[in-house]
Amino acid sequence: MIIDGKKIATQKLEDLKSKIQTLGIRPKLNIVTDQPDSVFVRQKMARGQEVGIGVTVTDKIDLAADGIIVQLPHPQADELIAQIPPEKDVDGLTGKSKFLPAAVSAVLICAGDVTGKTIVIVGQGRLIGKPLADYWENMGLSVVRCDVNTPDLKEQTLSADVLVVATGQERLITAEMVKKNAIVIDCGAPRPEVDPSAAAVGAITPVPGGVGPLTVACLLENVFEAAKISKV
Repeated sequence: MIIDGKKIATQKLEDLKSKIQTLGIRPKLNIVTDQPDSVFVRQKMARGQEVGIGVTVTDKIDLAADGIIVQLPHPQADELIAQIPPEKDVDGLTGKSKFLPAAVSAVLICAGDVTGKTIVIVGQGRLIGKPLADYWENMGLSVVRCDVNTPDLKEQTLSADVLVVATGQERLITAEMVKKNAIVIDCGAPRPEVDPSAAAVGAITPVPGGVGPLTVACLLENVFEAAKISKV
């Protein structure tokens, strides 16, 4: 079964557009990047324009914006992230933000209720793997964290009722590494990290069209919420 993140994202964006029109303000997002022409930046700009969020792309922090993100990777990422006020940290990277990283929110939506399920997360990056594992553990759930040093990766992934893969390594997980009826969240971008044939085993998010578009929608929702706070 395919988990259609694009369809979910489309509905969320339509709802967000209505909320912005009702609120009568134009939220502003500042994307700090050294690669302004990247496909990821262009997607955020396009979706922002569609819903009524102004998006500026700069090489430094713009404190006038309601929400600020540093598009990763960036050579000065840590230095720039440290300059983002917590109330404007719409991608949850400062450690003090009220917002979850958008990709984490997207995974949570795709995974649904994971109570009582065996959760395995492959990859412990700062955008998805680590904060997602932290979130679920803070909810009282047990999470198996895997990374490049995990010696028995196949054994771990085969135990998963919910398998999240966020490593940056294309087709790392084959169908033989996925448990029957598992929910598989492939966070690969722009290429899949799970062999698409694993869709026959259980439910899977496609790449493209899964976590990616939903991440953008969740980010823009965070910008809207930040804008509401700043206008109070």
